[in-house]
Amino acid sequence: MKVFIVTFGINLALTKTKSNIMFFKYLLIPIISFISCVNNNPEKSKVKAENKEMNISQPRRGALRTVEGNKIIRTVDASQLPFTIGEEFTNENQQFVLVIKNVRKSAISAKISTNDKGRNVRINQIILPDGSSDGPFSNSMNYKISKKGTYKIVIGKNLMAEGQLSGNFLVSVE
Repeated sequence: MKVFIVTFGINLALTKTKSNIMFFKYLLIPIISFISCVNNNPEKSKVKAENKEMNISQPRRGALRTVEGNKIIRTVDASQLPFTIGEEFTNENQQFVLVIKNVRKSAISAKISTNDKGRNVRINQIILPDGSSDGPFSNSMNYKISKKGTYKIVIGKNLMAEGQLSGNFLVSVE
């Protein structure tokens, strides 16, 4: 008696002999295992896990992300305002620099949100288009803009306070 099995669009005719079953078993098990283990987008899975933990409504997308040493740099265009970006500090010495290009508004406001009340994260400074800076701020700021151009919001640890920097956070900018 012959058993017909359709696999990958090819009809395979197998008899119930031990050698044919073993061949079929050793051919399909590795293929099925490989297909089930393939993850087309590991970053997407990572974001999903972080979203579940943080209840983040907007994952890390829509902004160019680079890492230079302990600096996480995200670059966005002001045309995307308002927006919320999720990020994570993985050690106690990191800084997050949010670069906003082509700012033409009269003010920028930013707010940091975390799940933990005892987190030590704040807006350290805002760097203006001419290279000068202002700050420090708390976990939120509302800054009047006098010049058009690129602004950088630097977020990191408050060295005058205790608490943990590491972990997930959101930055909402308007």
